[in-house]
Amino acid sequence: MSVSSKILIFGNPGRGEVLQDYLTNDFGEVIIQSDLRYVQEVLVRDSFDLLVLYSSVDSTRADDFLRWMNENALKVPVLVICEEGDFEQATSLTRAGAEQVVQWSDQPAFFPYLSEVIRKIQAESRRKELLPESENLYRTLFENIRDAVLLFYWNEESGMPETIIEANDVACRRLEYTRKELARMTPGDIDVPGATNYELVVKGLEEKGFVVFKTVHRTRTGKEIPTEVNARFFKLGGRRAILAVARNITDQQKALEDLQKSEARFRSIIESCIIGICITDKNGLFEFVNEEYCQIYGYTPEELIGKHFTMVVPDNDKDYMSGLHDDFLLKGKEIKGNWTVVDKKGREHFIIADATRIRDASGAYKKVTFVEDVTTEKEAKSALEQSEMKYQTMMENLQDPVMISNENYEIVYVNRTFRKRFGNVKKNSKCHKEVFGLKEPCPWCMAAKENMSRFRKRLEQRIHKRDYQITTVPVVFKGAYQAKMTIFRDVTKVVRARKRAEESDRLKSAFLANISHEIRTPLNAVMGFSGLLKDEDLTRDESLMYIDMINESSEHLLHVMDDIIEFSFIDSGLVEVHPVKVKIPKLLDDLLLEAEEYQKKMNKTQLQVSFRNELPETFKLFTDESRLRQILLNLLSNAVKFTEQGGITVSVSYTDNRWVLFSVKDTGIGIPARMHKVIFRRFRQADEGHTRMFGGNGLGLALCKHLAHMLGGHIELKSRPGKGSEFLLFLPERFDQSLARALDVNMIE
Repeated sequence: MSVSSKILIFGNPGRGEVLQDYLTNDFGEVIIQSDLRYVQEVLVRDSFDLLVLYSSVDSTRADDFLRWMNENALKVPVLVICEEGDFEQATSLTRAGAEQVVQWSDQPAFFPYLSEVIRKIQAESRRKELLPESENLYRTLFENIRDAVLLFYWNEESGMPETIIEANDVACRRLEYTRKELARMTPGDIDVPGATNYELVVKGLEEKGFVVFKTVHRTRTGKEIPTEVNARFFKLGGRRAILAVARNITDQQKALEDLQKSEARFRSIIESCIIGICITDKNGLFEFVNEEYCQIYGYTPEELIGKHFTMVVPDNDKDYMSGLHDDFLLKGKEIKGNWTVVDKKGREHFIIADATRIRDASGAYKKVTFVEDVTTEKEAKSALEQSEMKYQTMMENLQDPVMISNENYEIVYVNRTFRKRFGNVKKNSKCHKEVFGLKEPCPWCMAAKENMSRFRKRLEQRIHKRDYQITTVPVVFKGAYQAKMTIFRDVTKVVRARKRAEESDRLKSAFLANISHEIRTPLNAVMGFSGLLKDEDLTRDESLMYIDMINESSEHLLHVMDDIIEFSFIDSGLVEVHPVKVKIPKLLDDLLLEAEEYQKKMNKTQLQVSFRNELPETFKLFTDESRLRQILLNLLSNAVKFTEQGGITVSVSYTDNRWVLFSVKDTGIGIPARMHKVIFRRFRQADEGHTRMFGGNGLGLALCKHLAHMLGGHIELKSRPGKGSEFLLFLPERFDQSLARALDVNMIE
């Protein structure tokens, strides 16, 4: 039995009962009625899938009844059955709105034929119901296809295209024109001169109706875009028009073969299906075949009539199909399914076959078979499955996490990278909860739901301690047009690099401001006191004082320049290490003298400075003494600078881990824990405000750290605000070049 339907038969009661007996078996509920008023009431009140109108309606002409239906906007399909030879009535009823008119026949094949006519009418009715949705689908495809689409009329006289009458959003964005501007242009206006061979294009269109060619488009701003165009003729408003799909092939030259295969996407739509009908006797011999059946198999009726039906069956299936045929005639069980058949040339076809059993005049059973060739549909389905598998494989192997969610914000698909980054997703999980940890849908998700077809969004978001660039676009997924695909690109390194660059830029600006102060201050002193020395009335003591100030400012300026040059040498890999035996007692004595000088210059003679040597007298330290002295003097200078009360202790000892430990400990202002690593970076101080209070260029500790690494050692810090600081310099007993290199220091012998 077919899909259940509700049919109303209006007309000849005798004929109606015969129709009811037969159609009930195939279509379900069938009602007979000959009373006009009752039929009108029931048509207005109830819904029917089909009205079968017998033309000899008592007291009312059938065409008047059809006009009544039109006036009352009744959309029930009407099939009219008229008596044999009543052609005038048939013509009149067709004009009045009947879907189809058939003539009554007492032949056995009439009822199977009638059943197929009814099925076609119902299929056409369903197609008309779906037509608006189909038009909306094609419009959506037109606007959302990733290629530029142009539509224009063809001038038959000149053999050239006219102005563009329609373009999709992709074409406008790519060519940088509005639709209104494109409507004043021809395809030749957007082509680079000489890029298109119009003679070959016209020849291809005239011969085949379509052509694929390559050209170069030029945008409004002059940018040239290599393009592959697929153009084809079609009828629009009774005129010849061209649909041109232009694909940007700048980065796709190597994909030419795949692009050629994609032409299959532009196949013509089948307007109506063809039903083949054949009748076979109890021996399986053809008694009747219609034209559609012959077209499927490639035979003429004469070549089939009287032959066994297995001539269109593959050799391996002949015995099996013969058995099914005999069993069907014996038991009358419904037989419907998909089968493989062969045509006259031996080519395989895929068909859907249905059958019914009828009796001839002698009472013998015959088999009526209805055949629909679905070879094209099956091949298309196979190609689609392969295409879906290909794209799904591509998505699964993307390095970026990909998520697809529906209009209810439910995750319906994630790829392998997504599962690896964010874990497995439970069924019907909400994307805003699963990924972003939000209670309510994201603002961009809600905006997308309002206008999904035009929605595009890109933003940066931090998820699970990683930074992602999130791109959301609308997609069609498993028939859902309100789905959206979200791609998460991990840009953590980019964000960090950007922040480091911004921080570096800020620090360099601070350094330049600071270094200008450090340079301009002593220069101003030099220039100022030099000017004062020109005064002839100065006493000798005043002159000597000014000269001392000039010398002190010059030394400060020289120290700043030394630090800058030292760093430039380190960055260039031009700093050499010359290990020698270091005399620790003498080194400490020299440092004590330097500390006293620092105290005098900074007016901090009240500080208690002590030195302690805890190494054995026989201990030998081999390292670069000048670099060691440079580190310790920097640490000692800082200790004096940042200490107002108390004292400074410098000690040297030998640790259990076989390190030589130099300690510079003070009772100064101290350093917060969060700045312990920061102060060893270039241009940084514990507090940039100290630059003006205590001076300094922010290079000293960074220089100490680099020099310590060059000597194969390292520096540590112990400090608390208000409790003082202790800098610990760890050096190997004997300079080890391999250890220094392991600390990523460039060495020159």
